[in-house]
Amino acid sequence: MFDPTAFDNLKVVLEGAVYDLDLTGEISITGRRDLFNFASYERFYEIEFTVSGEESFTAVIELSADMKNFLAERQKGTNRIEAGAELEIRYTGAEELLENKEDLMSLWGSDKQWEWKSIHSSVTGVSVLGILTFQRLITETMVDDLLDIVSFTIDSLRTIKKS
Repeated sequence: MFDPTAFDNLKVVLEGAVYDLDLTGEISITGRRDLFNFASYERFYEIEFTVSGEESFTAVIELSADMKNFLAERQKGTNRIEAGAELEIRYTGAEELLENKEDLMSLWGSDKQWEWKSIHSSVTGVSVLGILTFQRLITETMVDDLLDIVSFTIDSLRTIKKS
């Protein structure tokens, strides 16, 4: 019998929450990747979506776990501190995303880390990437927080759209 890991359980919750919102028409899923790197024993799951009717800004929510996360679950005893997954949210869009940079940063709070990149393409012009990391491990006890993060990501996309 397959024993799901914390990563697997978090992935199912994340995927279900996002697909439910896609089914209701609130968002449109535009991409999904579920990868396993056998060389380094790393898992990556990401799901990309837009607010329905507004394709100029997208959000990607990514869960990732590495060997130490998986080994922490397999250890006997109470040292399961690293059992879980890392979470990252990426916002992509036109240059107007930079105009909303401060709004996004204040919406998510000052305890998060942001990285901003401008991509200058000779084919598609300028696009912007904002990467939000949480500086903590997401564990199975934080499932409700993960659901709130999905809702908040969608709310923040709507905020960008209105600006």
